Amino acid sequence: MPSSQGSGPEKPRKTAGNGADRGLAQQSGGRVFQNSPTGSAQDIHRAPPHSVEAEQGVLGSMLIAPQDVIPECVEKIKEEYFYVPAHQTVFRVLVEQWSAGQAIDLITFTQTLRDQNVLETIGGASFVTSLFTFVPTAANVEYYLEIVRDKYVLRQIIITCTEGVRRAYEEQGEVGPLLDEVEHNIFKVGDDRFKSQLLTMKEQVMGALESIEKLYERRGGITGLSTGFIELDRLTSGLHPAEMVVIAGRPSMGKTALAMNMAEHVAVNQRKPVAVFSLEMSSQQLVQRMLCSRARVNLQRVRDGFLGERDFPSLTAAASKLADAKIFIDDSPSLEILELRAKARRLKAQQNVELVLIDYLQLLRSATRRAKENRQLEISEISAG
Repeated sequence: MPSSQGSGPEKPRKTAGNGADRGLAQQSGGRVFQNSPTGSAQDIHRAPPHSVEAEQGVLGSMLIAPQDVIPECVEKIKEEYFYVPAHQTVFRVLVEQWSAGQAIDLITFTQTLRDQNVLETIGGASFVTSLFTFVPTAANVEYYLEIVRDKYVLRQIIITCTEGVRRAYEEQGEVGPLLDEVEHNIFKVGDDRFKSQLLTMKEQVMGALESIEKLYERRGGITGLSTGFIELDRLTSGLHPAEMVVIAGRPSMGKTALAMNMAEHVAVNQRKPVAVFSLEMSSQQLVQRMLCSRARVNLQRVRDGFLGERDFPSLTAAASKLADAKIFIDDSPSLEILELRAKARRLKAQQNVELVLIDYLQLLRSATRRAKENRQLEISEISAG
């Protein structure tokens, strides 16, 4: 397995006559940050995480088995994932040559580099030859790709955190939005699935056709999460990802009860994790409602303490069922939209929640002064949440 560089404070290795190591010091992220309360002189000039050997292993595999390896590489990594500039150039040209349907071997690839006037920049024909002979087989390319991806993610974490430190030292603006931005950027690094945000019409049409096929297979069935209410599911086809559904009504009309019945159905019957943010009721009050609803026991009798002999077994059975449900309740009062978003992100990352309920929306607060001064702006920000 190739060894990794960048794990210690020593300078990047340079090999005589090998253009692969040129320009290591030119890479962005080579400096962590200065004037840090925890940093040291070594940290400032420390090379970011990278593995020259793994990068060469990927490129060598692409060269010796282009038709098998290049499609896998294109799917999993991008040009910027390589730390060494020469490796970025080689990867880009290889992908271009493969996309054009051209034959790829030592002679044709070297000539392509020469035609683009980049052959000498990356180290000459001897460097290209060294890539061909660097790995005997392409069988381990999957492991090389994993190393290259991991090192790239580590470099992105360094860049993201360094930018957060810089912004924090400037002490400009409000803390809430900055905290949300930093957390968003960190989650973005971890959630990178190597997909472009810009999709071609061909990709979108294929996705739409797949969706239509699934709808046809269901033939009128629920395409999202079932609410547990047959007529509502028939009208909406269930609750779908990225949808925001507002349950509106006058006070004491059962909005919370309806929402909690949905949460119970999703968590218990469909075994999907659910997050509930209750800004009005305590978690104990919500759980009492759920217990009484499932046990079919009058909530008012529970509050008054007038329970019959048959009520306790029903409540115990309901409690046993609900105890295994993945329902996470946060009853923090006066929650800001940024706090809620941060908590929801963590729950999604840790528990993969598929439904988030907020009771109730108007009690959420904005974190920005401008929105706080205008209720309409505040509601807009909360809705965009």
